[in-house]
Amino acid sequence: METFKKGEKIGKYVINSFIKKGIVAESYSVLGPDDMMYFMKVYDLGSIPHEQLFEGKEVYEIQLCKELNTDENQNVVRYVDNGEVRKGNAVFHYLVTEFYRGMTLFDAVRGEGPFDLEDAVQITLCVLSGLSFIHSCALIHNDIRPSNIMLQELEDGMLMPTIIDFGHISYMVKGRPTFVDEDLMPYFRAPETFRAVYTVKSDIFSTGALLYFLMFGKAPWEGMDLRTLDGDKDKIAAEVKKARKQELVLETDKVKLPDYMKAILMKALAKKPEDRFGSAGEFAQALFEQVMPELAKMMDEEDAKPQAEQQSQDNSGPTITFKKGSGSGFDNVTGRNELKEQLRKEVLFALQNPEKAAQYKLPAINGVLLYGPPGCGKSLVLRSFAEELGFNYTVISGPEMGHIYQAGVLDNLQRVFDAAEIKAPFVICIDELEFVAPNPNAEGEENVTPQISALYGMMNGCSKKGILVVATTNRPDLIDQSIMRIGCFDRVFFVPQPDFEARKDIFMAHLKERPCEELDFDELAKLSDDFNAGDITEAVNEAAMTAAYNDVPISQKILVDVLKYKNPTYSTKTRIGFNKS
Repeated sequence: METFKKGEKIGKYVINSFIKKGIVAESYSVLGPDDMMYFMKVYDLGSIPHEQLFEGKEVYEIQLCKELNTDENQNVVRYVDNGEVRKGNAVFHYLVTEFYRGMTLFDAVRGEGPFDLEDAVQITLCVLSGLSFIHSCALIHNDIRPSNIMLQELEDGMLMPTIIDFGHISYMVKGRPTFVDEDLMPYFRAPETFRAVYTVKSDIFSTGALLYFLMFGKAPWEGMDLRTLDGDKDKIAAEVKKARKQELVLETDKVKLPDYMKAILMKALAKKPEDRFGSAGEFAQALFEQVMPELAKMMDEEDAKPQAEQQSQDNSGPTITFKKGSGSGFDNVTGRNELKEQLRKEVLFALQNPEKAAQYKLPAINGVLLYGPPGCGKSLVLRSFAEELGFNYTVISGPEMGHIYQAGVLDNLQRVFDAAEIKAPFVICIDELEFVAPNPNAEGEENVTPQISALYGMMNGCSKKGILVVATTNRPDLIDQSIMRIGCFDRVFFVPQPDFEARKDIFMAHLKERPCEELDFDELAKLSDDFNAGDITEAVNEAAMTAAYNDVPISQKILVDVLKYKNPTYSTKTRIGFNKS
């Protein structure tokens, strides 16, 4: 039974829900004073031996989390706060970290099956990045396993692995651990840890076991269910040792690994520490060199630059992220049936049916541009297009990426294209292209610069590498015309304002959880012709404010009155023209 109940306050945090009870701590989700959700671990000091407290005063996990200063690495959970609280006669310490929504790697594999080699490598590279940071602080994680890695969803719909649990973090240990070791996962533990020896290389072993798990769906040498041994440490150690005397399975009917990957796994999982990779960086380098040779080459070139030069660059390159599996595709896009049919016929069909495309000699598509007024749903169509196609994809925000005349932006784009080639077929989605490739000539005339030539070189003929570029823009006239020609963007589609059915759905979505009278959504959709999603949202909010002030349900009359005096932000009658050269 949990110690703290929903609604209780711990420091400045309010308990939202109980998550789980561990050997030395309980976990909760909590609301902070900023109304944001956080993760909290609460430790009963009375249950923790004195020698397992930092300097006999504070829980090791709390002290070492503070030392990590994890704002510096996004593959490691971020420390937020800590403190002390009393309940009755008991004293509790608590640790607050960022709250990550998503699923653990364990749940991902159990639910969706093992990852393919390339995705497994990308996840492992992120984990190694986090481990390298931890090791640089002279700390050992000691508990790398699938349930301690969270796949969090980013704003662009991509997923990124993050190490989320520091329950066994320590300095190098040779002797008595400064943490409880009964709950460590036996098949993910390095052999020497059963003798209470924990080093950087034991973390390397566990990460090798993690990589194996991602591809095979189980830990290396995993045999009998160790839960049947009732927690007997000696029997568990003996069983794991016995299992590891067998030859490691590196190929099954479903998993066929190349020889270089087998060699990497064997080195990471070597039973003697001296035979393993010397560091997380060395492990990552081996993966780069074998699985991602192009990225490895660029990494070497970057390392060769003077350190001061590297530090002077504000934009150090995109983090490796990925989207696994497919979403709802065009089912997310209400209405716009004509546009969706155009995209299916002119773009998706050939990509999804390569044999038919070859038979009919259909031309390859390098790029697709979606343009239209602000608020018309281009970004939604962009992501839905990538999901509908079913390829790997990434989404780049133009304002966040910056323009090609800024230092480092072209290098970052080149990294994206190189990674896409490795994971082809791949869709590179660029939202608001006018921010990335602006026309430097104020009069709109074509003026080919070295930067635009470099971008043109990346995009021109990228279909031969299995890459499709799909971009959006509010203002096609502001994009450098050098990349608007055939060979870069072969198809251009206008994304109109929400049509009748889409407007109905937007009204329904914004009104369904508000107090309303019976409403005629057909009439509302007719009255909102040429409104974008933002206009409809604003109209609904105004109607809700009027109803709330008069303490009445939102009625058809209130909504109609608002719509009659409101004008659309942008009229398709003044649509920006576009002449493709």
